[in-house]
Amino acid sequence: MPFLFQLQFSIGIFFWLLGCLALGTGYAFLLYHANRNLSATLRKLLFVFRALVIALIAFLLFAPLIKFTSPTLEKPLIILAQDNSLSIGVSKPEGFDPAGYEKRFRALERQLAKDYEVRSFSFGQAVSSGLKFDHNDRVTNIASLYEGVQDRYSGRNIGAVVLASDGIYNRGGNPQFGSSSLKAPVYTIALGDTIPKKDILISNVNYNNIAYLGNRFQIEVGVDAFQSRGVSGRLTVKDHSGTVFSEVVPVNSNEFRRTIPVTLSAKAKGIQKYTIAVSPVAGELSRENNTQTIYVEVIDGRQNVLILANAPHPDITAIKQSVEENENYEVRSVLAGEVAPADISKADLVILHQVPSSVNAAAAVLQQIANKPALFVLGAQSNTSAFSASQPVLSITGAGAVQEATANISSDFQAFTLSEATATRLNNMAPLLVPFGNYGVKGPVSVLMTQQIGRVATSMPLLTFSAQGQRKTGVLAGEGIWRWRLEDFSENGNHDAVNELLTKTVQYLSVRDDKRKFRVYTAKNTFDENERVVLNAELYNDSYELVNTPDVKVNLKNSAGKRYSYIFTRTRNSYILDAGILPPGEYSYAASADLGGKNHTAEGRFVISQLQAELQQTTANHQLLYSLAQQSGGRMLYPDQLDRLTGLLRSNETIKTVSYENRRYEELIDLKWLFFLILALLTVEWFLRKRNGEV
Repeated sequence: MPFLFQLQFSIGIFFWLLGCLALGTGYAFLLYHANRNLSATLRKLLFVFRALVIALIAFLLFAPLIKFTSPTLEKPLIILAQDNSLSIGVSKPEGFDPAGYEKRFRALERQLAKDYEVRSFSFGQAVSSGLKFDHNDRVTNIASLYEGVQDRYSGRNIGAVVLASDGIYNRGGNPQFGSSSLKAPVYTIALGDTIPKKDILISNVNYNNIAYLGNRFQIEVGVDAFQSRGVSGRLTVKDHSGTVFSEVVPVNSNEFRRTIPVTLSAKAKGIQKYTIAVSPVAGELSRENNTQTIYVEVIDGRQNVLILANAPHPDITAIKQSVEENENYEVRSVLAGEVAPADISKADLVILHQVPSSVNAAAAVLQQIANKPALFVLGAQSNTSAFSASQPVLSITGAGAVQEATANISSDFQAFTLSEATATRLNNMAPLLVPFGNYGVKGPVSVLMTQQIGRVATSMPLLTFSAQGQRKTGVLAGEGIWRWRLEDFSENGNHDAVNELLTKTVQYLSVRDDKRKFRVYTAKNTFDENERVVLNAELYNDSYELVNTPDVKVNLKNSAGKRYSYIFTRTRNSYILDAGILPPGEYSYAASADLGGKNHTAEGRFVISQLQAELQQTTANHQLLYSLAQQSGGRMLYPDQLDRLTGLLRSNETIKTVSYENRRYEELIDLKWLFFLILALLTVEWFLRKRNGEV
């Protein structure tokens, strides 16, 4: 590589150089002009040595700069990218020779490497270095190729991108947007077959991952058929008990698409497997896409909310409608005098509307709910004395009437968060009717709303919570929620503010604290087959502090009985396990850890679903490949035209070698060879003087 340097001159440096030469010459003249002990030739030689040394040392005192120049030639970078997705291996045009194509493509790689810098990649679900032709990737993300090239070679001399694909993508964004960022021509190799083949398939299944035990839920099954007019397929849905749905699907066109709703019942708790299949037709392209398997987690997670009312009241309907907006809750209202013990034992949360009342203290009811989360709603009929004795939150003394109080949201509340819009709305709602009296808190409480009487903001609680022991208790010290709900709808056209307040209140009171000392859980219940399975573990000591001293072991087992054993990796104070990519199927796990001589265990299940995106669309999209080439200044070629690609690249004037000139500036005194030059001149001068008798 050529290497040049140049001393940076200016007018000041030029005159300084002349002065240094004059200084060196004058010093050498004084030293050697009058010396007659040396021969004339030797005096002249020593004169030159001394003049150069003095001039050079004096010149270095000015710290002149020297410029170094090193030119660099960068060859064009050619990116070869081969689509390794399943659709290319499934749908091949007549006469296409995969082995011959692979041989020609590798020959192209070697030929281009003679004149260009070549980098080869394969892409599908991810981008990897090197060329692969096994076509096993279950998804295609063409946009990730452009992102990967941009990340790796940003700022480089990218000459061209050679993209061999069928134009089908089912992950990522539209590749036409990503190609423009490379600022390089794209030459596409059109693989696959654009002629639709005879095929009937399950194209899509829309469903919710979670259903509730005892409920009916719906899935939507998309059935597509190509070149199959006149045939009929039978759509079936099966679970562990057998066929739960069956319907004949007549195909009336060669481009057939239909979405079929299927209603199923959640009869058993846990992860339920449903196999959705359409019967094959003779001579179809692939039978693998005739079946899809989905997994729905059926949970018995609906919590029962029981409203115990002193008497019928519009608040009860308002509370019930707001809470039932969340399908996780089932709400039932009963008069306190008619409630059965079974109703109370079944409830996860009890809302007591003006219970105990001035008419009936309901001592028996209060005793039955002593260990259950409860929300007390006070009003004009509340017995404040009995209320004060029945819960650990508030005491109200001297009450005998009611007064109006509006809500004032507290900024210090931390148990849960209301949106800013909801907090603003609640602050401007109509007043509630609250018992008049002296309010006092009994222990540690969290106050969400305080009472504002007219224009006076007080510290008296309006909505308060306490979490003592295993029981959570809330108190809404006023009636009239129904007015809030009507006002919310009148002003905003919805009940969002009141719904959010009541839903989060019920959720906070009814949530069960997990007191297990050993917990193991997956990031989610269902993984795609190309996703890495990650498990987390937490271990607590007797003080419920996280520890990660012991080893945590786990065994995974799939439905076929194959086992996988792992040891969790410690994080800061817990554990994590990356089990990698596992085969599709249902898995159970059993983990264990020993702490303080006691063995802790945890179990669970998850599912890995098989991806069929590549089999749901097999007709090549050469129009996309043509557009990619045209918008970037490239060309679309077919596999039998690979030999033309080298000539096209050479004839493209934009694909040229780029020359870069690297410049850097250093002070002249930093050059080590100058030191050795000065030392050599002085050494030679001293030697010659010494040899001729001069000191």
